[in-house]
Amino acid sequence: MILNKNMTKHIYKASFLILSGLFASNALYAQTQPAEKTVPTKTTVSRDTSKTSVTEEVEVVRSYRPVLADAVKIRRSPNLNDIRPFNPKITYSLMDKRLELNSGIRELEAQKLVKLKQEELKNNFAKLALGNLGTTLAQLNIATGQDEALQAGFNFNHLGMSGKLNEQKISKQSFGGYGRSIGDALVLEGKLSYDRTSTYFYGQDPQGTFTNLNPEKQKFNYFEAEGVVLNRNDADEETNFDYAAKINASIFNNAFEAKETSVIVSGGLGKDLNKFHLGANAIVDITTSKDLSYSFNNNLFKLNPYIQFKTDRFRFTGGVNYANEFGANQRINIFPAASLDFMLIKNYLTIFGNLGGDVDKTLIKNLSDVNPYLNQNVDLRNSVKKLDVAGGIRGTVAPNVGYKAMVNYQTISDLSYYVNDINTKQKFNVSYFAGNTNILGFDGELNVSFSDDFKLDSKVQIKQYDIKTEQFAWLRPSFILTSTASFKIVDKVKISGDLLFQGETKAKIFDFAPIVTPAPPTPTIVASVKTIKAFADISIGAEYQYNNQISGFFRVNNVLGNEYERMPYYPNYGINILGGLRYGF
Repeated sequence: MILNKNMTKHIYKASFLILSGLFASNALYAQTQPAEKTVPTKTTVSRDTSKTSVTEEVEVVRSYRPVLADAVKIRRSPNLNDIRPFNPKITYSLMDKRLELNSGIRELEAQKLVKLKQEELKNNFAKLALGNLGTTLAQLNIATGQDEALQAGFNFNHLGMSGKLNEQKISKQSFGGYGRSIGDALVLEGKLSYDRTSTYFYGQDPQGTFTNLNPEKQKFNYFEAEGVVLNRNDADEETNFDYAAKINASIFNNAFEAKETSVIVSGGLGKDLNKFHLGANAIVDITTSKDLSYSFNNNLFKLNPYIQFKTDRFRFTGGVNYANEFGANQRINIFPAASLDFMLIKNYLTIFGNLGGDVDKTLIKNLSDVNPYLNQNVDLRNSVKKLDVAGGIRGTVAPNVGYKAMVNYQTISDLSYYVNDINTKQKFNVSYFAGNTNILGFDGELNVSFSDDFKLDSKVQIKQYDIKTEQFAWLRPSFILTSTASFKIVDKVKISGDLLFQGETKAKIFDFAPIVTPAPPTPTIVASVKTIKAFADISIGAEYQYNNQISGFFRVNNVLGNEYERMPYYPNYGINILGGLRYGF
């Protein structure tokens, strides 16, 4: 078929529309039908061309798959004039949950510790032991539990021992009870006690200068009652007001006619004013001393007002000490009372010093504690410390090692000493150095404590006496060293040791001069010097802890077996071996 040129254009347009429709329908069909296999296609095109017309023939051999353009899918154009707001309804579900920010470092939360079972402490214990010198030892202690507001207890102690000499025996017993109430504002304390000591005047001279076939028995009884009240304050408060009061009553007697009663009332008060502290202490001591040939009142009133300035490292106290003796003795003394503490290196080195004086009352009980072999009707005079100056250092060289070193100088009037009785040499009288006695001394201490694994406490005292009226400081040692140590060698075994070393002393011995012919009308009394040798007393012990309640101990006193003397004619008991059990409940 031969067409003109215009018809050909119309045919092209029609063919294009037909093909577009076929492609569109095929694309829609392809969206719902599965993809078909590709079929080989063949296209043959023939064209007859002349000058006036064009002839085309298209033959489609493969399946037609038209693709619909995205724009064709939009069937409706949006209305640009619609300005109504669109507010969708939204429902929120809020969760109560902490927001964790991982951008920073989280605060560490403390881990709760598992509650540990409180260790059950034993408040009471009993001890029993036997030794080779007929030694018997017994102790009993009973106390309340772990109550911070109320504490009370009872204790009993017994020690008995016999030596190889005639009536070389000693026996000691003590009973006591105490109580303490700790309130919010007040603390109340009280105690009752009774001490009994029994011994014999067993002294004898190895050279046979006197005989003592039937030693007399000596016995001391001491009753004491005491009450204390004091207030409690906040340690951080800068304007505290402190006060305390104590009353003490005691009765002492021996197997003969000596008897001593004493009532002592003391107290103090103070007020903090920032870095200053104002205070005063007072004591009233009413004592009656009796013996076979005398009975007199030995009373004393003391007053010590003071002012104190203190900082974290410095403390200075200044005041006076007023001492008024009334009764049989009538005397008033006023002494300075000053002290200084300066912490040069915190917790490691402190410099201290003091300046003062005092009146020391001489009592039968105090003399008997030092020398239980006193005669009757001993002379009683109060000693006066006219000057007492001391200074030194103290501190620590390690957290568990402490030390103290001090030099002191004293001037004392009526300083006492012991001398044997001319008629019964195994008994002693009390005499006094005439005038003033000057004493230059040095004291040193060392304390080491590493819990229960190791402990050491040592103390040394050195004194030099300047006496104008006597040759020596009779029976006053110039050197004393004491030391005690304990440490664990294994978990349940602890060993301990004690050392006492005393330097040489001199004793003044009175005796009758040898009888000459013709004999004088009255015997002549002469004095001689007896040397008391230096001695060392070493004791060791061991303890085995079987469990929390039962333990066994073994101790050897005076390992060297030295029968040394502290007083003339009274040798020590010698070596003493002791073993026993301890039970806690």
